Amino acid sequence: MNLRHTQTVTTHRSLYGRAFRVSVAITLLTAVAAAQTAFSQSSNDAMSLLLDQNRQLQAEIQALRGQLDEQGFEIKKLQRDSLNRYTDVDQRLSDLEVAAPQTAPPATAQRAQGRTSAVNQAFSQSSQSSQPSPNASTRPSLQPAVLSEQQLYQMAYDSVINSHFERSIAEFDQYLGQYPEGRFVTNAHYWKGQAYLYLERFEEARSAYEIILEQYADSSKLPDAMYGLGLAYQGMGNIQRARQMLNDIKRRFPNTGVANLADTRLLSL
Repeated sequence: MNLRHTQTVTTHRSLYGRAFRVSVAITLLTAVAAAQTAFSQSSNDAMSLLLDQNRQLQAEIQALRGQLDEQGFEIKKLQRDSLNRYTDVDQRLSDLEVAAPQTAPPATAQRAQGRTSAVNQAFSQSSQSSQPSPNASTRPSLQPAVLSEQQLYQMAYDSVINSHFERSIAEFDQYLGQYPEGRFVTNAHYWKGQAYLYLERFEEARSAYEIILEQYADSSKLPDAMYGLGLAYQGMGNIQRARQMLNDIKRRFPNTGVANLADTRLLSL
């Protein structure tokens, strides 16, 4: 009897131990499964967050591209308008010079008719021979020497605003040669630089603009010349100097039209 009781107790303890181990194993498996589920949920949440951020970044990139396209259009428009603006200002200055008392008297009909021929004659003067042609005495002519300072400058100015850049350079050189201390010397150097700039002869444009910076720093053309110099540096591939010049314009001439142009140009560098 005692032996059977002992065996029964032993069997009961064995079953109880096995049940306990099974219970522990089930608990551990449940904990592992819960941890895996939580990890999986966390991973899904992180992935969803990353996807949302990616979609948001793509939307922002598209918006920035749209803004860049708009700014690019505005830059091109400003470039087209800048020449017209400078041309209008220069024309007004020229008109004021004409209206001043020290200007030359009104041109006669003969001078008005001779102006067109003077343009061609001034441009081709360097290529003409000193020997007169047999019929030279029978044809009326107007030598460049008889042109007034105003007329000679206006001749070159008309050429540059009509996009005859090569001709205008030769005519501005002729003006500067005859009137090195003239009233339009600064303007002549500026528009000569503009002509070189539009011909993409950036080194020569730089030289023309730098004359204004070095010799005529008190001129009203200084900020415009600095802007042109910045474009020349950009054309030469010297982006660092271009940025420096454009930032200098913003610092020295704030709240001006040329400062706004400089600010817009900086966005494209």
